[in-house]
Amino acid sequence: MSVSQPVRPPRRRAPRNSLNPDRILDAALILLDRDGAEAFTMRALAQQLGVGTMAVYSHFRGKDEISDAVAQRLLDTIELPPGGSAEPVGELREVCRQVYRLFTEHPSALQLLTIRPLRGDDAIAVIDRMLTLLSRAGLSRADAVHAHVALMQYTVGSALWNTRRARALCEEGVRERVRAKIEALPPERYPALVSLAPELICAQDDGGAQYEHGLDGLLRGLLPGA
Repeated sequence: MSVSQPVRPPRRRAPRNSLNPDRILDAALILLDRDGAEAFTMRALAQQLGVGTMAVYSHFRGKDEISDAVAQRLLDTIELPPGGSAEPVGELREVCRQVYRLFTEHPSALQLLTIRPLRGDDAIAVIDRMLTLLSRAGLSRADAVHAHVALMQYTVGSALWNTRRARALCEEGVRERVRAKIEALPPERYPALVSLAPELICAQDDGGAQYEHGLDGLLRGLLPGA
């Protein structure tokens, strides 16, 4: 006696001739942000689009070319402030905010910009603008370079921390369990943590405001008169 197999619904395919590079990149960005660069494959992308894998190859040579194109598209969203301001610190703060925004809105950006060498000069333009502003703010050549690295490390690290924490706290009940665990700590053993628990929880729940607070403090420490 044979057992009948469940009938799978047919995969919905895109209308003929509707596939184009922009639509492919839109789908690729969704997959990369959701699953990460390690899980990104041409087969997964084709399934997301509702087409055969070879249809994607008719527009791009492969996964690496698509990843490069997505990275370039993301960098294009960074809006550098107009140059020549009399307040280089304000410009510098806005550049850092733009980088932070990119990495928090699109978690895949950090992976894409580090896994493969970048093609295009948008990232170079960001670095050049930051170094220019740091020099205009009065730093020496060496101090300008060290300050640039410190600002980028803080910005990228904060974005990574906040996006991963936000994802973890999205799971049902996690936020409440974390709060309850902190509140249940013995005050005689962890006096500062228990005392400051409400402020600590509030600061961690608002990652954007915390980033701004830390950025202002870092700029004041790095730049004279900031």
